[in-house]
Amino acid sequence: MAIVLGIESTAHTLGAGIVGRKGKSVKILSNEIDKFPSTAEGFIPRKLADHHALCYPQVLEKSLQTAGVSLADIDAVAYSQGLGIGHCLRVGYVAAKTLALSLGVPLIAVNHAIAHAEVSKFYTKAVDPLIVYVSGGNTQIIAREKNRYKVLGETLDNGIGNFLDVLGRKMNLSPPDAVGIMKNAAKWRGKGGEYIELPYSIKGMNLFFSGLQTKCEQLIAGKKHSVEQLCYSIEETAYSMLVEASERALCHARKKELIVVGGVAQNKRLQQMLGLMAREQKARFGVAPDECNRDNGAMIAYVGLLSLENNCISRDDLPKQDLRIDEQEVKW
Repeated sequence: MAIVLGIESTAHTLGAGIVGRKGKSVKILSNEIDKFPSTAEGFIPRKLADHHALCYPQVLEKSLQTAGVSLADIDAVAYSQGLGIGHCLRVGYVAAKTLALSLGVPLIAVNHAIAHAEVSKFYTKAVDPLIVYVSGGNTQIIAREKNRYKVLGETLDNGIGNFLDVLGRKMNLSPPDAVGIMKNAAKWRGKGGEYIELPYSIKGMNLFFSGLQTKCEQLIAGKKHSVEQLCYSIEETAYSMLVEASERALCHARKKELIVVGGVAQNKRLQQMLGLMAREQKARFGVAPDECNRDNGAMIAYVGLLSLENNCISRDDLPKQDLRIDEQEVKW
């Protein structure tokens, strides 16, 4: 049985996950995290790095206990190479490299975006899907061509998660982020409330959120609309833009499967909208469980296992803040 430990540290979450293969069966044995809480000041890189360094021993120990294995059982250590916040990436890299050296096992650098895509394919059983990747700093529409992922469309300014987080803080929500917007939007949706018309910026398969953000900040300052109505209108507009671009890409790439991945993929309204679009296009829609859409160590361990089995361990292992999904080959 091959067992790989994965360490995730790209942003606000420190994760340690363990994945094992026995024969043809792959199992996620553990997936433990510790997330730095959202605050009104946003995420400060130094504070995130301190958090990760402090909680790493406990998260690692809990992951080993949950998996029922010891460090002596680990065959390789994988970690998030990028993209992400430099301070955070460095903590995960040092932890993983130190552990790999002490155990005498391979150190495997994993592309964070590829990990989101691959673990979602694993859970949904998708073979060749169009991938809608939505998280804090990322908004991309992706398809695989041979041994490389290709970006068909993406945000040309802010990632959708960061865009929602900024507005959540502007409105002093609880929590002050995208989750706060989701909760308030759901309340207004449940009341059947009216929609506020907002800027809708899309060009082909690319998206823009800065104009929408500026208008929303003006409306927040004006205080003419309730927080719930604003949150509802923000979600409906941003997600409609994303669905339109994804539908165009789905038809262009002629895919018969669609999956949504990343932290924002946990939003049930976005899942509903993409699922409806996929059905209209006669494509199968899938989404992984929330624990594998948020940043987590299991997805890093899973791609680490694939890399180990296919002998594609890069010697270029330093963290890369701006690493893109289309930079690296996929050899499995």
